[in-house]
Amino acid sequence: MKRFFKYHNRMKTIKYLLMIAIIPAMVACKKDYTGQWVSIKPGKSLSGWKTDGNRKDFNYSGDTLQLTGRSTLYYSGRIHEARFKNFELLADIKTEPNAVAALWIHSGDASGYQVLINNTPTGEERRKTGSLSCVRNIYQSMAADGEWFTLYVKVVEKHITIKINNILVVDYVEPDEPYRTEENKGMRIARGTFALSSYTDTPVNISSIHLRPLPDNEQPERTDAVDEQKDEIIRLQQVNFPVIDYHVHLKGWNREQAMAHSRKTGIFYGVAPNCGIGFPVTSDADIDAYLDTTQNMSCFNAMQGEGREWPTTFSAEAREKFDYVFTDAMTFTDHKGRRTRLWMPDEVWIDIDREQYMDMIVDRTVKVLKEEPISIYVNPTFLPEQMMPDYDSLWTDARINKVIEALVTKKIALEINARYCIPHEKIIRAAKEAGIRFTFGTNNANSDIGKLEYCIEMMQKCGITDRDMFFPQ
Repeated sequence: MKRFFKYHNRMKTIKYLLMIAIIPAMVACKKDYTGQWVSIKPGKSLSGWKTDGNRKDFNYSGDTLQLTGRSTLYYSGRIHEARFKNFELLADIKTEPNAVAALWIHSGDASGYQVLINNTPTGEERRKTGSLSCVRNIYQSMAADGEWFTLYVKVVEKHITIKINNILVVDYVEPDEPYRTEENKGMRIARGTFALSSYTDTPVNISSIHLRPLPDNEQPERTDAVDEQKDEIIRLQQVNFPVIDYHVHLKGWNREQAMAHSRKTGIFYGVAPNCGIGFPVTSDADIDAYLDTTQNMSCFNAMQGEGREWPTTFSAEAREKFDYVFTDAMTFTDHKGRRTRLWMPDEVWIDIDREQYMDMIVDRTVKVLKEEPISIYVNPTFLPEQMMPDYDSLWTDARINKVIEALVTKKIALEINARYCIPHEKIIRAAKEAGIRFTFGTNNANSDIGKLEYCIEMMQKCGITDRDMFFPQ
């Protein structure tokens, strides 16, 4: 009897201890379902996740998970039975050079969106960390190889937001009828699990993954979706064509408004201050001050050189702090030594034969292209107002060839300009034949920036592909 009571008390003790262990687990499980943050990082045995490839492609260095091969891990744990609708997710990640990976969300059956992880500026994959692949592509990473960064993803109903180091890079609302190619038809909001895919053999390190499930009745911050059935931008995104407006100014709107417009339309921006004597940026110190204001902007930082003095106004070291530099040939000294700005009628004096004046424009343009340190020739082939009706006849083959030869010699890209609808098709075709790279640009005068309509029209007419497009190095 004494042995029985001893055994009974021992079992009570074990049962009590089990209850102590079970209660927190039950509480944790309950928290998982009521919106509390919980870690879902795979254990060292990959517990809670399953792989479609080789388990050796996933290793641990201390407490850090490493993706080292070309395989995918799927979350298969107990939380929400691995089917999620609304949630927030935080992951701390570090990439090695040339690593490309992705976090899949709402993955399951044939569905899922992927958030790309790629911080190498010069890698073959142009889309960078934070891209909602083929829907909202990002071309400037807000993180760097070899440094830890935080990836944040939030989904509420049809609203997806993505942040890198707390900088908002994607703010997308899926419409009721999204445009998807056959290949991407699974990119739809549904319910699904999370997955981690590695597309290279270069390590991607993950120190933590935390999830906060949100209630099914959580309300989104935005519902104003773009009508994708009438939208050209999403069609280009779907085939991974780089939809970038390299020539945007903060005129008529501020930084926050410009970035919000970029995120909504899906057009990635290159934002440029006007740099030169008499313009907002006039010195190396001004460049540093300007760049300090762009730290939280998900865009390219560009420099527009103004006037013909700008190459000596700014040092090479200061210019190289920008992602790229561009200028136009609309400002020059004319045949009588007068400062001419072709877009201002009262500063254009056509007091010689028009053909001679046109030759002067071409000669001044070639001089700019051959002597000034630029990556892109913008507002290209612009003519003053009184000459524009004869644009096609004035731009003869001989004149076109002079400009193209200079572009080829100096390896300068040619802008297709949406505001002025230049160059015309004939010149674009000749430039493509010569192997010249292109950019799309607006040169907006206010916040009514448009959606690169002329650029896309010329791209389609002239057969321009993603490989014909310039990309900053």
